[in-house]
Amino acid sequence: MCAVSPKNTCTSATAGDHRTRNPFAGLIVRIFRPMFHLNLVAFRLEMGTEFFPPGPATGEVGALEQSRLLFIGDCAASGYGVLNHGLGVVSQTARFVAREHDTGVSWSTISDVSMTMTRASFEVETITTAVDAVVILLGPPDVLKATTRTEWETGLRRTIDTVRELNNAQCPVVVAAIPPMDRFRSMPKILQRLLRLQIARLDATSLAVSEALPGVCFAPFPDLTASTDSIKDPLSWKTVHSQWALRLGEVTARALTSPRAGNNLS
Repeated sequence: MCAVSPKNTCTSATAGDHRTRNPFAGLIVRIFRPMFHLNLVAFRLEMGTEFFPPGPATGEVGALEQSRLLFIGDCAASGYGVLNHGLGVVSQTARFVAREHDTGVSWSTISDVSMTMTRASFEVETITTAVDAVVILLGPPDVLKATTRTEWETGLRRTIDTVRELNNAQCPVVVAAIPPMDRFRSMPKILQRLLRLQIARLDATSLAVSEALPGVCFAPFPDLTASTDSIKDPLSWKTVHSQWALRLGEVTARALTSPRAGNNLS
């Protein structure tokens, strides 16, 4: 686990949810795989018609000393629901880190609306510049693909290993919890339950990896219980990105000050 505050992983309530093991969860997901795949097709069609800010989310808060952040993500990291990347979770997280450390930050992104953990584990091989921390924001495509826990863990561990091979063995990695997809829009109760089940399975795997590997932190999704059932109605996506960035920024800022977070190779 990341050698920083226990708050880097999750609150006690969230931890309890992620650690809950349904012995039949894998079987249930396999049985309903066709339903997941139908919703994956619908997701891809929707993403194809949505507006996304042009280009990847990159930027810089200038200063003599800078922390270099790499974000690896899917639709959220691509700017889903916001008019420009400055309003997105990536840029807001980076700016939070800059304010928290009172220093410069530069950030780059490997993202695609359909990015999966397995695909990301190969995409990171294209990194050509050193980074000081990596933030992984993946999940929705894997949830809808009914990705198994083994596939998710294999992809996550490979991503972490590759990043550290290309930088240094102590590069901090923050793994974000999967957003509550069951609240993105109105949907049948059975689909909500299936999405929650699959999200819990993958999040539990991420949490287990963060506990097993030094310098890896799990960042829970912010609490949205004050809103109604669907995110889209009471909360604008700008607000969702902002709340998520606050949580990720806190964890990333602490990860960068961890004793394990050494200077990476230039």
